[in-house]
Amino acid sequence: MRARDVDNLATTTYDLLVIGGGIHGLAIAYDAASRGLRTALIEAADFGGAASFNHQRTVHGGLRSLQYGRLRYARQSILERRALARIAPWLLRPLPFLVGTYRSMTRGRLPLRAAFKIDEWLGRDRNRSVEPELHLPPARLISKAATQRFFPGIRSDKLTGGAQWYDYQMVHPDRLTFAFAAAADRAGATLANYVEALAPIREGERIAGMRARDVISGREFAVKAGATVNAAGAHGGRFMSAFGSKREYLLLKAMSLLTNRKAGDIALAAPAAHGRMLTLVPWQGLGLVGTSQSPTFATPGDTGASSAEIETLIADGNLAFPALKLTREDVRLVHRGLVPAVKGRNGAPELRMMPEVYDHAAEGAPGAFSIAGAKYSSARGVAERTTNMVARRLGKRVAPSRTATTVLPGAGIADHEALAIERCRATGVELSIAEIRHLIARYGERAADIVSLMHERPESRTPLAPGEPTFKAEVLYVIRHEMAVRLSDIILRRTTCGSTGHPGDEVIRTTAGLAAAELGWDHERTGDEIEGVERFYAVG
Repeated sequence: MRARDVDNLATTTYDLLVIGGGIHGLAIAYDAASRGLRTALIEAADFGGAASFNHQRTVHGGLRSLQYGRLRYARQSILERRALARIAPWLLRPLPFLVGTYRSMTRGRLPLRAAFKIDEWLGRDRNRSVEPELHLPPARLISKAATQRFFPGIRSDKLTGGAQWYDYQMVHPDRLTFAFAAAADRAGATLANYVEALAPIREGERIAGMRARDVISGREFAVKAGATVNAAGAHGGRFMSAFGSKREYLLLKAMSLLTNRKAGDIALAAPAAHGRMLTLVPWQGLGLVGTSQSPTFATPGDTGASSAEIETLIADGNLAFPALKLTREDVRLVHRGLVPAVKGRNGAPELRMMPEVYDHAAEGAPGAFSIAGAKYSSARGVAERTTNMVARRLGKRVAPSRTATTVLPGAGIADHEALAIERCRATGVELSIAEIRHLIARYGERAADIVSLMHERPESRTPLAPGEPTFKAEVLYVIRHEMAVRLSDIILRRTTCGSTGHPGDEVIRTTAGLAAAELGWDHERTGDEIEGVERFYAVG
């Protein structure tokens, strides 16, 4: 990726400015730039650092929506699931799900068999142009004995068997998010993290960009654009109000727990006391329990996780999955994020299922648009719709979208291993096959570039700490080539060495020392960065 360039933002007039660098904003920047619009994106913190970091690492095909009769939504979900499999095959894997069937009108074998037939018809082309390794088998019903074998502790009262279906799991979800950022950069978009949008620039009624502030330097400047898309996630309501919109922008807090419980190869689904379905998903060999939703609407600043919230989810998880026997000490990491919501029955918050793209021209703010979307896997499709809408408003002809079929940087299936081995031979860097596979799992074809960096900096060939697979060279690489600005960017979202819980004091201190030397941090700044990472893990 190109280096972070705030000067370019201040001196260029763009067709489109995107506010927010979560998965929706990055997908919009990628789609728009690849179709010929001069595009910029600013993010107040790091790319993918909020709700896009905090989710269950799965790509669903909308099967559950069939119980509400949402066939169109289910079809769209299937198509977007297929699109991700086409463009990021290296970063996905098929994952079976299992739920018990009971003598019940809604959870019985007959209604589920009917739902599976509809799903099979809607998804008849689910594997078209998908790598064979990622082909999804059809859903099926299984016996009671098999269900009890695969789902230890399942509630046996009125149990008649099980229902199994397949979706995808994101192997390294933060690397997938960053692949969208790299694709946007490759398409020509100007991206900058740690640039905060302040207020709209108005030319008469028209929104002509945003005043912005570089969080790193404190410098304020204007970013001019013909169209401005608000994809700011939890802060989207603030920008809608600034545009003059009177729409409600509701939020709820979603939360999952990454535990130290070992998990098998099957994701389990079961209802908690409130009736909401929870899942126990295997990820990196560990059990990920969620997703809970807050019983009241949340505010943009409500990004923490209280002890009460954690204990409630633990209790719900133990009820849904009795064999789990989860305690507070078993929780390695609390994933929490704020996502768009709607008012459900009795005014209670419910997750916004259908994404929306708002054109604020009808509200007296031509040139301004907003996104309200909760699902990671729907972001690419939302981006295509958004570019279409923006191009029409700008009166520009754009190329057809190809983001559903163009493989993302570092996300394609190729002989990465051979490329990395050849680079090792050419440079004299000695790495084991296990070490090479560690690199290619995260960086794909860019693993060879990290090998070259190890050749240039021999001291970077060593790991961050004994027993830690992450190399010092990875830290240097993500700072130099992936716009990592803060310690949390490196540990949580680029190298992923802290994505399964606290990586240990030595890993944090070593990474901070490398970052300080590369980024020019003094002792005080280095201490602040370490404290920031520690605060992330110290929740509840």
